[in-house]
Amino acid sequence: MSRIVRNTLLVMAGTLSSRLLGQVRQTILTNLPLSDTLKDAFWVAYRIPNLLRELLAEGAIQNALIPVLTSLPAEEARVFARRFGAFLLGINLVILGLGLLFAPQIAGVLLWLAELSLAQASPLRDPVVFEQLVLLIRLVMPFLLSISMASLFSSMLQSGERFGITSFSPIAFNVGSIVLMLLFPGSVVALGLSVTLGGALQALVQLPALRGYGLEFKWHPAFRLALTRIGPFAFTTSVRQFLNLVLLGILAAYPSAAVTGFQNGELIFTTALGLLAVSPAMAAFPRLSALAGGGDLTAARELLRRMMARLAVPLAFAAAMMVALAPWVVGTLYAITTNFSDANRAFTTQTVMALGLALLPWGLNQLLLRGFYAVGQVGQAVSVTVMVALLNTFGYWLLREQGLFVLNLATAVAGWLGLAIYTRRLQAFQMVTPAEVGRVVGKTVLAATPAGWVSYIVAMQFGIPTFFLHNLLPLALGGLAGLVVFIGLAYALRLPLKLR
Repeated sequence: MSRIVRNTLLVMAGTLSSRLLGQVRQTILTNLPLSDTLKDAFWVAYRIPNLLRELLAEGAIQNALIPVLTSLPAEEARVFARRFGAFLLGINLVILGLGLLFAPQIAGVLLWLAELSLAQASPLRDPVVFEQLVLLIRLVMPFLLSISMASLFSSMLQSGERFGITSFSPIAFNVGSIVLMLLFPGSVVALGLSVTLGGALQALVQLPALRGYGLEFKWHPAFRLALTRIGPFAFTTSVRQFLNLVLLGILAAYPSAAVTGFQNGELIFTTALGLLAVSPAMAAFPRLSALAGGGDLTAARELLRRMMARLAVPLAFAAAMMVALAPWVVGTLYAITTNFSDANRAFTTQTVMALGLALLPWGLNQLLLRGFYAVGQVGQAVSVTVMVALLNTFGYWLLREQGLFVLNLATAVAGWLGLAIYTRRLQAFQMVTPAEVGRVVGKTVLAATPAGWVSYIVAMQFGIPTFFLHNLLPLALGGLAGLVVFIGLAYALRLPLKLR
């Protein structure tokens, strides 16, 4: 087995493990003996460090540092890593101090934005809940520091093609969070500290592999190169985080359980997207880049088109099941105890159904985006990503008063418009054509739509039960019936059913 294949399998295995544990963590959190309003307050507070997470942690750090570390001699790379670690620590400490000091003001601004967007008082405005929101913001702020250092450590290890510990380090985050919530299920303090503890563990489990790593508070000439690489990514990240801020402002003014319901549904969506689109696209990207970079554009185009056709099949089926079987999926994953309220169930189901309509286009966009990077068109990738994010933001604002299902349709519409834009832009580089994309999408939708309808009809014969064990039979039989119909239609339409 080649090193590339082995690393790919490690990344995919780590992604699957962390996603499954993340779902367990989400289920436990949703079923904690706390009010829906307090759970919403936690998610609002958690969004604060997440607004800066990509910029100061996972995305930007890894995209900027790995090329710099691999370009430097081994000893100089270690010196740079020590000094950049100190630089990153300093930035995070400043942000942490500001977050702790101005937590009441941050909470007040968020609720003001929420009330401005819907012209109604937020449930979080209640004085007792507001006090808990401020406390939660202070408890979760150190998460940004710990996850930033964890991303730095991952970049150092991955630059040396050591993917084992980095791929599975998120497990430590989920395990730490789960344990603390289970030990103190009714504690708001434990809930806030769960993510801070998890982030610290994700960083700490990687330290032994770094063999005596320490910080050095000095400037390094390669900082300029690293910060230059961060620039374009920071721009796109800032646009996405603006989208998140707009969405947070809208949801905070919705009735209690809306924020938690959205988080539940979004996790199902991102899990499906990660497993069915992001991981395969990441696995194909090195070969796609090598073919395009080596001048073999014909082979690169063929690989991109073949991957697009094959990814569309599982994405379309999963999308149909999310839409058709949303009530039973939600019941199976979250309705474990009576602490999962009817409001939470309704909001989660609405989110899952709407985001199911977004899964196919957003999944294909993950692959087409890498087509731009493969042919060296970083500017095109950035501009299209920003355009899609702005479309999504505009859709959120336009549909803000229409309820959670219609609100999340903005993501589906932005995904489909984005797919059209990606296709038209890539056509200029002769990577794909609108006809090819339309043919793939049309065939998979033709197979998925009847499959989803049959799944819903079969599951409805059992009604919509309350708790999770009662959801298993309709979910299994409905999914199986849909799968049979989908496979039959896929064969008739000559869709690729094997990922070779």
